[in-house]
Amino acid sequence: MPSEPTSSGSSHSRPREDVILPMTDQHMQHIVRGEKTYEFRRYFIAQSVRRIWFYLNAPFSHVAYVCEIDPARTRNEGDEPLPEDGLGNKEFNQRNAECDRYDYAYRVRSVYRLHDPISLKVMKARYGFKGAPRSLVYVPPKILEDVAWDKQQHVRSAGHSLSSGSIDLLTPVPEKSKQIMESSHGKTRKRGRHESGQDTRNAKKQVCSLLKSLTSPLN
Repeated sequence: MPSEPTSSGSSHSRPREDVILPMTDQHMQHIVRGEKTYEFRRYFIAQSVRRIWFYLNAPFSHVAYVCEIDPARTRNEGDEPLPEDGLGNKEFNQRNAECDRYDYAYRVRSVYRLHDPISLKVMKARYGFKGAPRSLVYVPPKILEDVAWDKQQHVRSAGHSLSSGSIDLLTPVPEKSKQIMESSHGKTRKRGRHESGQDTRNAKKQVCSLLKSLTSPLN
C-alpha cells in the first residue's frame, strides 16, 4: 500500500479539504454522465473534505476528475433515505446485501475534468507519491498550488444532466496508453448498438457488485 505523499515544510493547521481516491473508469463515467449521484464508501470521510480528486486505475493511471461533495449521509435508524435518483441509491436505502458495509454516501455536487490529467509518473516525480493511490490520501499542497480545480472543464452540476453531444465523455488518455485504448474501443464498436443498450440496462442491477472492485489493487 503506497504511503501518503510527503510535503516537507508544510503545515496542516487548517482542515484539509481535498482528497484523492482511486476509481475505475467504468464507475467514473457513471458519475460523469449523472447516472450515479452519490459515491458510496465503507469509511467516513472527514466533514472538512469538500472535494474528491479521482485517480483512474490502469490503463489510465492518472488523476483526471475533481468532484465537489457533500458531507457523509448514513443509513442509521431515523436517518432520511437518499433520493432514489441514481445508481445504488435504492440499494443503499434498502440495505441490500450486496452493498453490505458501504454505510457512507457522499452526494456528488459537481464534476470537473482536468485539462491536463496528472499522470502517475508526475505524481511520483513532482508530488512525492511512492506509488498509485489504493485508498484515501490527502491532496498534496503542491498539487493545489499547481492545479486550480475550479478552472478546469466543468462537466456538470447536481441536478443538471448532460445534453447529448455537449461534451466528449471519453476520459483523457496519456499518449502511451492510446494504442491500448484504441484497440479496446475498436472491440467495443464491434459489439454493436444492441449490446451497448444492454450494458446500460444492466448497470443498475450490477452497481452493488461493482462497488466491490473499488478496492482492487490496480495501478
